[in-house]
Amino acid sequence: MAIDDQYQIHLQKLTNKEQPVTETIYALGNGHMGVRASNPLQGNSDNYEGNPGLFVNGFYDLSPITYGERYFGYPRNNQTISQLPDPRFLILEVDGVRSDQTPFRVETVDKNLDMETGLLVETFRITTPKQKMLTLTLQSFMSQSDYHLYVVRYEIRALNFSGKVTLLKQHNYVNQSIPNSNEDVRRAQRHNPLGQVYMPADSPTMLIETQKSQLGILMMFHYLGGDPRMKMVSRNNIPCYQVQLDLTPGKLEQFAFGYSLGNIHALMTVEMGPDFYIKKSLERFHEQNFAKLFEASANHMRHFWQDSDIVIDGDPTLQRGIRFNLFHLYQAAGRDGVTDVPAKGMTGPGYEGHYFWDTEMYMLPFFIYTQPEIAKALLTYRFSILDEARQHAREMGIESGVLYPWRTINGEEASAYYPAGTAQVHINADIAYATDLYIQVTQDTDFLENYGFEMIISTARFWLAFGNYGEQGKQRNKFVINAVTGPDEYTALVDNNYYTNRMAQNNLFIAVKYAKQLQKENPTKLADLGVSEEEIVAFQTAANKMYLPYDDDLQIKMQDDSSPNRPVFDIANEPRENFPLLLHYHPLVLYRYRVNKQADTLMSDFLFPFDQDEPQLQRDYDYYEKITTHDSSLSRAIFSVLANRIHNPEKAYSYFMDTALMDLTDLQGNSADGIHAANMGGTWLSLIYGFAGMHAGINGLTFDPQFPSEWLFLSFKVKYHKRQIKVAIQRQEVTFTLLVGKSINIFYREQEVKLVDSTPVTIHLTELQV
Repeated sequence: MAIDDQYQIHLQKLTNKEQPVTETIYALGNGHMGVRASNPLQGNSDNYEGNPGLFVNGFYDLSPITYGERYFGYPRNNQTISQLPDPRFLILEVDGVRSDQTPFRVETVDKNLDMETGLLVETFRITTPKQKMLTLTLQSFMSQSDYHLYVVRYEIRALNFSGKVTLLKQHNYVNQSIPNSNEDVRRAQRHNPLGQVYMPADSPTMLIETQKSQLGILMMFHYLGGDPRMKMVSRNNIPCYQVQLDLTPGKLEQFAFGYSLGNIHALMTVEMGPDFYIKKSLERFHEQNFAKLFEASANHMRHFWQDSDIVIDGDPTLQRGIRFNLFHLYQAAGRDGVTDVPAKGMTGPGYEGHYFWDTEMYMLPFFIYTQPEIAKALLTYRFSILDEARQHAREMGIESGVLYPWRTINGEEASAYYPAGTAQVHINADIAYATDLYIQVTQDTDFLENYGFEMIISTARFWLAFGNYGEQGKQRNKFVINAVTGPDEYTALVDNNYYTNRMAQNNLFIAVKYAKQLQKENPTKLADLGVSEEEIVAFQTAANKMYLPYDDDLQIKMQDDSSPNRPVFDIANEPRENFPLLLHYHPLVLYRYRVNKQADTLMSDFLFPFDQDEPQLQRDYDYYEKITTHDSSLSRAIFSVLANRIHNPEKAYSYFMDTALMDLTDLQGNSADGIHAANMGGTWLSLIYGFAGMHAGINGLTFDPQFPSEWLFLSFKVKYHKRQIKVAIQRQEVTFTLLVGKSINIFYREQEVKLVDSTPVTIHLTELQV
């Protein structure tokens, strides 16, 4: 198969080649685990720059949160993703000197990621203390066919000497070197040492255990080859692989190793029956080698691209950037129903490996329309923590329904700063919105009945208990929701945040919709959940009477009851080095001003396109754009989509380009901590919801392309109602092709388009975008 350069990420083409950043860019993952692309000689040494590590999705430890004053209901524990031993780590011994004891000089010569297959190839030039030079090439991949496996192959050559070199594969440490930062709240702040116990097995096998969360995971590494020189030995009572080489200039030696990371279990479970888990690990390597494992994984990647690729003709750099975002989204998503998508994926410890609303609002649409099984697994995770969400609601004094945690791994709230954490109760409605979208698009009625309906009903019950009916003024007899924080974390603890109220209203509406549907199709489900006719009426009434603040003078949706009365923060004259503002101003300073970290009220305009006509959207957009800093990576994608809806192609494209290349250009200045996974989902939203103008409309799937003048061609595929549809947009026409499934009617604006078999249907665009 010919190599497509637009699937390649070459080191030479990166603007920021600093080690911590490239570790993120070239990180590999598969939803279960991820490995940063570190210096392979670093390990746990402080003699090299970087932050190497292996992360397992959902493998975390606890540490107590210290408060000066701790009130009832405050979270008790941090949850921090653990950094495990770096499987890339290699020890070289030359002239009796070991690279893990005396630093060798390591220079990165080249890195290239083939996103089409998932293969990462890297070359390093290594110089020993006695100036002996050799090259070390790594070929590695994270298996997409068996998410327990990571595979790495080393190729070593001497450059200027002949002599003996010993290669060791050993892990005598557990790497937990999460960097502390007192300045950036987005970084991991603390760590606990991990336990490490080597188990008797045919390959080096360690049980890694957490101190406080009492989790255990089995890590085994296995030589994938038959070279008799490779021996499994013990050094310092620690098992390892060792091979002694006689190198001469130009002579190549090659060795491959596979790493098996099992599922996460309660520590006691693993300790009581280790033989079962050891056997499972060994079976993964039975009659396997690098080539077989790679081909199986690459085939899965090819299937991913067949369903999820986006093709843009006219900008090779952008094409590469889009594929980079899609590749990392796929790598980041948990697929087992008990894990989610960490904010930084599996690429670093930023945000401590927590799950946020990012998944539902920014990433799930991509998976719903292209990889619905992954979307289902992610939503199933939210179902799995319903009990914790129910308990959280009770802690907040809400005796009905659930309150999902703002940030979490294990289902418990982990946000110590409640004004920008627990107060963001809109996460309930975000999860309900995403659940509804999944059901609408996939028609997965089994999921609705077994999982989705309970989540929707439980979150709807929260709103009835949390909100109340107003008693005075224009809020009289209106359903109001007070003391909340919307998406904009520079505005906290306000009454009637527009976004929160509109999302709660939608939550109540869809609870009524599905309750009525199941009254006909599965009334037993309603009885099991205790849903009464009176409750359905209460949902409907609260939704109908939801208070949505509006400024009659400015003719805009008000962000909250008090927003127009606050002074405007002078963004234009603020020094650039003071952004993001959250790192330079006390929260109470920001709360006094009209200044937005990200799209807030405009998120409502984005999610509910039929709520307003274009003049209203234009007024909202103009007003909120002036007071938004985009300090959050989640912001620009929403502004790009909405700019397309108000037919402003210049702004749409400008915001989009920042979104599309954010990590490759290190736009936010913190890619070293990990990718911006939600922004990557936002890239897809900008393309498909924005430039292609797609939405699941009242009648069905609808498109209204706003084609950029910078491009010649845009094509993608979506899955909808058990069909797969290809969309190809050119400057003057759009072509729809039904690839899978029965005939279906879709819409170009108001025009009905019938798709049958695989016959392309071409529509001439009525308004040429220039």
